[in-house]
Amino acid sequence: MLGWSQQQLAEAATVARQTIADFERGARMPIANNLTSIRHALEGAGIEFLSENGIRYRAHR
Repeated sequence: MLGWSQQQLAEAATVARQTIADFERGARMPIANNLTSIRHALEGAGIEFLSENGIRYRAHR
């Protein structure tokens, strides 16, 4: 949706790129702090998490 690379997401979330890669391939489970950092990075980029297990771009105001 954003077209970010693993590196771009890692930098925005202040986590290691390898951490993102490991999550994507299921090599390890994310810890709460990493999930929170990733969520904040995505929300800062305009992604809205929906209660129905979905995402969308946040409407511009």
